[in-house]
Parts: sequence; C-alpha cells; structure tokens
Amino acid sequence: MSLRASVAYIGVRAASGVLSVCALSLFVRGLGPEQYAHFALGVAAAALASTVLMMPLNTTLSRLYGDVDARPRVLATLLDAVLGLGLFLLIVAVLLEIRGASWLAPWVLPAAALFAATQGVLDFSAQYSNSALEARRYARLLLVRAVSVIAFGALAMSFLPHAPAILLAMSLACVVSISANMKGRLSCREFDASLAPRIASFALPLVVTCALSYLLQWGDRYLLMHFVPMSELGRYSALADFTQQTLVLVCSGLGAAWYPRIVQAWGAGLHDEAQRLLSRYALIGTLVVLPAAIGFSLLLAPTAKLMFGKAYADLPRALPILLVIAAVVGACKSFYFDVPMLLAERVWRLAGGIALAAFASLAVMAWAVPKFGISGAALGLTCGQSLGLLYSFCMGRDVLQHHIGARQLFSVIAASTVMGVLLWSWQPAGVLGLLLRIAVGALAYAATLLALDFDEARERFATLLGRRA
Repeated sequence: MSLRASVAYIGVRAASGVLSVCALSLFVRGLGPEQYAHFALGVAAAALASTVLMMPLNTTLSRLYGDVDARPRVLATLLDAVLGLGLFLLIVAVLLEIRGASWLAPWVLPAAALFAATQGVLDFSAQYSNSALEARRYARLLLVRAVSVIAFGALAMSFLPHAPAILLAMSLACVVSISANMKGRLSCREFDASLAPRIASFALPLVVTCALSYLLQWGDRYLLMHFVPMSELGRYSALADFTQQTLVLVCSGLGAAWYPRIVQAWGAGLHDEAQRLLSRYALIGTLVVLPAAIGFSLLLAPTAKLMFGKAYADLPRALPILLVIAAVVGACKSFYFDVPMLLAERVWRLAGGIALAAFASLAVMAWAVPKFGISGAALGLTCGQSLGLLYSFCMGRDVLQHHIGARQLFSVIAASTVMGVLLWSWQPAGVLGLLLRIAVGALAYAATLLALDFDEARERFATLLGRRA
C-alpha cells in the first residue's frame, strides 16, 4: 500500500469536503443561526436512523466482503435490508407527522427520514465500491453527491429557504449520485435468507454500538436544546458540522484507503501483513492528521467569521480548540484504534468502550453546559472521545499492535510545531490573508519534513524530480 494511494483517497475526500463546506456556508448564511438550528436537529434525526440502522449493515458489508464465495449473496441480502429499512423509516415519519407526534418543526421529520433513507443507500454503495477496491467509482459517488448538494441546495434556498426544503434537496443529491454511478452494479436478485444468522451475529451487536456512537456524537445537540437559545445551538452546530466535514473526512479517507486491505490480509490469515499495513497506516495517518488538527484549531475562528458571517465573529476562545480535539480524537478512535477489535469481531467489547465514552461525555456536559454554555458541550465531547480512544487502545493491543517509529514521529511533531508557530505568529487579515496562511503553513510543514528526511523523503523527492526530468 503506497503513499500515493492514500493521497488519492484523501484527495477525493478533501475535494468532496471542500464542496460540502461550500454547501454548509450557503445554508448557514441563508438560514441564519435560529433556522439553521432546526436544520441541524433534522440532520441529527436523520443521523439517528442512518447511524443506528444503516451503519451496522454497511460495516457488516465491509467485514464480510472478504468471504469470496458468499460475496454476491451477502451483497444482495444486505442491499435488500437497507432498502427495506429506508422505506420503513419514511412511512413511520409520515405517520408521525400526520398524527402531530413529531418533536421537530413542521415536516422536518419526514424530510429527515427521506434523507436518512437515501443517504443510507449512498453509503452502502460507497462501501461496496470501496470494499471492491473500485476507487474511481467511489470517488465519483462522493463528488457527484457534493456537487449536486450545492446545485439543489441553491435552488431550495432561492425558492423555499427552510429546513425541510434543504433536507429534500440533499436527498435528491443522493439519488442523483447513486443513479449516475451504480448502474447495474447493485442487485437484489441473489438474496439468501440463509445468511441471516451470519449477518445478524455481526450486525446486531453493531446496532447497540452504533446507537451508543450516535449518543456520543449527537447528544450535545439535544442537551443544548434545553439549556441555550436556538441561536446559540445554531452557532455551535454550524461550527461542529464544519469541523466534522473537514477533519473527519480526512480521517475517513485514510480509513477508506487502508481498511479494506487490512481486512483482506487478516481474512487470508496473513496476520503479519495485517500488522505491517496497520503500522504503515498509523504512520501515514499521523503525517496527515496531526498538522491538520493544529492548523485547523488555529484557523477555525477566522475561517468561520469569513464563511458564515458576523454572527460567528465573537466565539468563545476555547470552543474552536475543543471542537477540533474532539473531532480528531473521535476520528482516530473510529478509523484506527477500533480496527483490531473489528478484525477480531469483538463487537460487544467495542460497544462497551463507546458506552463508557458516551456516558462520560454526557455527564461532563450536564455539569459544564450550564456553566460555560456551548463551550461546555465541546468540553464534554472532548473528554468522552478521549476516554473512548484510551479504551480502544488498551482493548485491541492483543490483536494488533499500535506503534510508530520514534524518529518518524519526532519528525512529524517537529514539522507540525514549526507550522503551528508560523500560523500563530503571522495573522494577515481577509480571505487572501487566510489563503496565504494556509499555503505558507503547508510549505513550512513540507519543507521541515524534507529537511528531517521523514520516511526517506529526500530520496523520494529526488526520484520524483528525476522522473519528471
């Protein structure tokens, strides 16, 4: 597995992330803090369905795809389950809305259910493409959806700037992406009910795990709804969404590049190769994630002010740093430290760690939000995610080891420090100034790595120049 492959996956995620951030800026500016809060709660409701019901099936596909003989039947059986759950969600949401039992603003719940259903099918399609090592199809799914969200979202903002319309636009974007990229690739014709026990043995514990993950990731929104004004909830949600759509996308891009290969090596009984891949994954992940976290924590506040408007100019000082730490720690846990437990199918042990993190997070929030407002929610999230990472680190070490070479780790830390000092000390104003800070920081980071010869960087750079010459 080469660095080039990792860069390709990260590049796809980064490109779709940039487009998603553009859509986010459009929605935040157009809706305003209070209306965006209603939209954020609708997204949270959609995430409840897609996380608890759809994600276990997608994770099961990624793990069982290595069983070559049963692969077509596993794919068809899981696809039927995803489609059936999506239809069930939509029917329940419409009935609740008609009976006046929805806890959200009018028609937000049915729109959120439709978004959950279409997003679930899109995620399944992306997981299939990734597991089959079809990188181009995987990239097209993400990029077409990101472009479509902007196009349909802009139309919705022009004619009906309310939460249900935006959710419907996002659903339509998912449908367009699936239709354009998965023609003839997914089929329900090989459904096999006899696979249900095998699928259930892995997927059902994941339902509990994913429900706890949802509580950890989205519990802050529901808690803040009772303690702060809707405008403050909207500001917090916009910043948290922005952070998630950038940093977590980077980490998930790395996971998409490495996890299927680790699974295939493990499934073939090549445990030494799985260990080698995991160690290399850790090195490349540190190379990318550490500078991204430092840079983002320093640039989040000025970026939010430029992108989202004056309502985001006066942020609590600790909020950006806490949100970045929580996002990075949570992503590293999910996409790296949980890998050994997933390989060994220790799903209940994984669920125990997420439960510990979720309850610790909510306990800290219950104490901190009344005292510190939205910063208290970010503090609770950071504490919970950190505890969860420590648990996963300890529980997976008897399967595969987590380690990075000391010299290579020192190089990344030193280069990230140089970049961070430069970004902190030099703060030009405006959009051009922000872009210059990003460019100069990236160049300083790369130059320091080259000077320290990280992972034989000089030889690689010389080889690259020789090829171009």
